[in-house]
Amino acid sequence: MQRSKPAEPPVAVVVARAPSDAPRGLLEPGWLERPAGTAVLLAIVLGLALSLSVLTWRLLFGPVPLQVPIAAAIVAPIVGLPLILYLQHIIHRLAQSQRALTRLTAQLTAATEEAETASRAKSEFLARMSHELRTPLNAVIGYSEMLLEDADAGNGVDEQHAADVRRIRSAGRHLLSMVNDVLDLSKIEAGRMDVQAQPIDLVHFLDDIAATGRQLMAARRNELRIERAPDLGTMVGDATKLRQVTLNLLGNAAKFTENGRITLAVAREPKAAGDWIRIAVSDTGIGIDADTLDRLFTNFTQADASIAARYGGTGLGLALSRKLCRLMGGDISVISEPGRGSQFTLRVPAG
Repeated sequence: MQRSKPAEPPVAVVVARAPSDAPRGLLEPGWLERPAGTAVLLAIVLGLALSLSVLTWRLLFGPVPLQVPIAAAIVAPIVGLPLILYLQHIIHRLAQSQRALTRLTAQLTAATEEAETASRAKSEFLARMSHELRTPLNAVIGYSEMLLEDADAGNGVDEQHAADVRRIRSAGRHLLSMVNDVLDLSKIEAGRMDVQAQPIDLVHFLDDIAATGRQLMAARRNELRIERAPDLGTMVGDATKLRQVTLNLLGNAAKFTENGRITLAVAREPKAAGDWIRIAVSDTGIGIDADTLDRLFTNFTQADASIAARYGGTGLGLALSRKLCRLMGGDISVISEPGRGSQFTLRVPAG
């Protein structure tokens, strides 16, 4: 004989109401601005007036006659309604301001995201185009150097052709330098530039900089002076980027100085939180006016159109140098006087 299965208890099904189905009314945003809010506030004022009038009369005079609550019920709306309307006006203005602020915040967020997307796309485009340009440029420079080697070996290349090849090599190197600047700038703006920290022997570093710097001085017959402190020692940093920034400053000084003197001074500055390395490049060139100094480190900025026409350049060198310096935890400052020269000083942590 089979035993009957006991009946299962009924299961109560609770259907949760979605937030969108919640009753509106007093819970609806902005209800205080509408007539319903006026009625609620008036009722609150009336209740408070009745309670206060009855309580005050009872404390001061004893039993409360009927005329007291009646008078309170008449006076409260007369006095309270203008105050309630004024309060609603203020609430309405505040609500409008809040809604406008919310819209502006949403628009600003959307514009910021759009600008960031455009900046990333621009940086990605520059990085790819720069990479595509470097390959043929390196080939042009390589072939020109091979031709110059043949000319130096006396393999049938006359001097006129050798001079033309040197110009080709010089132009190729100049263009490659500009492409590298654009590529580095796009990497920094895209957040893809890394700092490779390693020990740097500052004496050897300065000797290497001086050897390259003297070649930069030859074009405009400038003199390069090196001033080094006796306690330079070593530092921990990115030698490639530090060399690039220093040579950028030297090249910039050499470009705007003719038959003058350029001084490279390197020193260690002791600080409480750790030593810093100061590299100063001074020149006796054309100088920079005060109005230009404020925008000197902006991308593609030069002093004026005549400077660009006479001396060339893209206005990227100083902007890139400051970005690289800040990437290493330092910065670049400048002081200058038109007709007397300029001094660019970079400071980076010694590590």
